[in-house]
Amino acid sequence: MTKSKEVVIISNYYYPEMGAAPGRITSLAEAFQEIGYKVRVICPLPNYPDGRIHKTYRGKLKASEIIRGVKVDRLWIYPSKSKNGFLRMLSMISFAMSILIFLPFIKSKTTNWFIVQSPPLFVSFFSVFAIKRFMGKKVCLNVSDLWPGSAVELGVLKKGKLYKLLCKMESYIYRKSDLISGQSQEIVDHIEGFTSSPKFVYRNLPRTNSSGTSHDSLNENRKVVYAGLLGFAQGVYKICTEINFHSLGLEFHIYGNGMEKEQIQEFIDQNPERGLHYHGTFEQKEAGQILQKYDAALVPLVVRIHGAVPSKVFELANLGVPILFAGGGEGADIVNKMGLGLTCDPGDVKAIESMLLNFKNLEEAEHISIRKRLDESSKLTFNYEEQFKNFVEFIEMDRETQS
Repeated sequence: MTKSKEVVIISNYYYPEMGAAPGRITSLAEAFQEIGYKVRVICPLPNYPDGRIHKTYRGKLKASEIIRGVKVDRLWIYPSKSKNGFLRMLSMISFAMSILIFLPFIKSKTTNWFIVQSPPLFVSFFSVFAIKRFMGKKVCLNVSDLWPGSAVELGVLKKGKLYKLLCKMESYIYRKSDLISGQSQEIVDHIEGFTSSPKFVYRNLPRTNSSGTSHDSLNENRKVVYAGLLGFAQGVYKICTEINFHSLGLEFHIYGNGMEKEQIQEFIDQNPERGLHYHGTFEQKEAGQILQKYDAALVPLVVRIHGAVPSKVFELANLGVPILFAGGGEGADIVNKMGLGLTCDPGDVKAIESMLLNFKNLEEAEHISIRKRLDESSKLTFNYEEQFKNFVEFIEMDRETQS
């Protein structure tokens, strides 16, 4: 192994942005820094999930800073959280263009790896293109969603000329990457058809601070929590409008931000009797203290997205919070086979209501059993430190065989 250990991470999200995606990439960068790597992150000026540049960074084309030992280069982006597909695409392309201009000029002689997050597909495509064409460096592609396929499944993209172009971009980044990590086995299996490059499943495990107090006894009115992005793919607004939680003997507590936030707040204000509560957002370090107060957590998707296993599944497992999963696929298989909670089909509000009612009628002894299985899965299966260690060994093994 060479003495120099340097890695550059390219991501559309990073601290101080809040949510699963920024938290995961921030944890990855800091974990590399803690084991002696020199780490550099290239990301947009912070704007997620509000769709506005954070106040401290407004008016800047670029910002560089050191955060917890990690050098962070923040590039210009046209931010948007609009429901208009063209504006969202323009936002992704704007950061992709910033990367294409910026990358060839950074000093990278001692950089061992570029880790590129995908999606957004435009960002990963132009990143991989610039790294391979202008810099001749190695790329580890970290895939958390199968675009453009998942965009079609969500109904935000139709098959046509743009879809064909995106498919060509998807093929390119797989073929040109030296290593590929995928958040699910379904993702890895899909990519097998494109390239023989080494691949492995690298789950979106959070570095969870479980400083809160997990409880075995249920709240008198059982409390269900949702914490995450309030966007189209999750369908939380529809759940709020079509399920009367109070009539089920439940409370539904919501944390997060996104396109549906204002609609959800307005509906709750107008319907105070339905057992709904919105609490704003919280930082990742507060997750344990907040989420462990609840009896279960709802993890919904509007459709079954091939390859998608929401990182909330792993976060909740680490915190010992029973999971109510409406998403299907590999995520549902994990919850069912390991006994981590209840599941139902995605996008079916009646099925979600039935699952909630089943949870309401769950015997306390079974609830305690679920929590015990969650604790076991956190220690034996969903262990961030062990997973990260394997990730580093995989990269360094490849470096040694090439030296």
